[in-house]
Amino acid sequence: MEGNVSSFFSSHSHELQSKMKRLDFLIGRDHWLSVGNYKEELLRILLKQLLPKRYEISTGFILALDPDGKEIKSKQQDIIVWDSVDYAAIFRDGDFVIVPPEACRVVIEVKSTLTSDTLKKAMLASDGIFDFVRTPHIQNINISKYIFAYGSDLSFPLRYFDTIHDFYENDVDGQLSIEQRIEFTRKHWPQSNSANLASLDGIFVLGTGAVLRTIRGYPQEQVKFIYEAFELKSDQEDHVYTFFEHTLNTVINSPNNRPGLYYAKQPGLFSMMQKIALRRPETGGTMVYPYSPDILSEYTELNEQMLYSKK
Repeated sequence: MEGNVSSFFSSHSHELQSKMKRLDFLIGRDHWLSVGNYKEELLRILLKQLLPKRYEISTGFILALDPDGKEIKSKQQDIIVWDSVDYAAIFRDGDFVIVPPEACRVVIEVKSTLTSDTLKKAMLASDGIFDFVRTPHIQNINISKYIFAYGSDLSFPLRYFDTIHDFYENDVDGQLSIEQRIEFTRKHWPQSNSANLASLDGIFVLGTGAVLRTIRGYPQEQVKFIYEAFELKSDQEDHVYTFFEHTLNTVINSPNNRPGLYYAKQPGLFSMMQKIALRRPETGGTMVYPYSPDILSEYTELNEQMLYSKK
């Protein structure tokens, strides 16, 4: 049974990769728009089969008005995971929806191949979700933001951390400044899930691994973003999709919107998740941002070998 569970977890990742490779063999890279739509649909179909039925898996827009009655509209989201039991869509036609921000739980940017450029563009797109804090009377927006890729040209995890670091350090149109990110997070964390809006929640890449962000408080009411890498233990067992699905479930299906309580609600599922074969890299697997020289004294679980540093 032990081997069967592990192989079952790998089968989802292998299925997604296999279908993408077959399409690539037939049409190559000449029709990127068609390939892009197909890869998004593949992931939506799988999520529909496996996530709780309370949540619909759609594509479309998030829409609201600011206090002056001006429209706040997201870019088109590749995948929106939204609660259709407690909330109504503003518009829907098949899998295409326009939903209010309070209905939305997760948005996902889907990429065929992750590069430094596509990662930065996806992070910039996710920053737009922050605008919905201007919605009148909204109390606690809880929208998690992920990037899911079928492959990557980036070395893991070094170039992922390099790209995230460079993105936060830059100042381009439509991007939150690091001061805005830190101040908003400090103001709302840990009391409100809205604190998550100021930074990307995670990246998942088939055949490679994942990078997840947590938030940690420090003295003088400072906050930092902790990005931790998780790599595959072997080439044979690709549990990235299962880890992705598990992460989504902890976000959308936890009592009182507290992910730490998810497995108190799902103890049987927790026993299965012990078979996920991902590990933290031995070197450079954790990035703390913003970095400070005394970070090792503040974060005693880390040592210099584990810590990523921008050269």
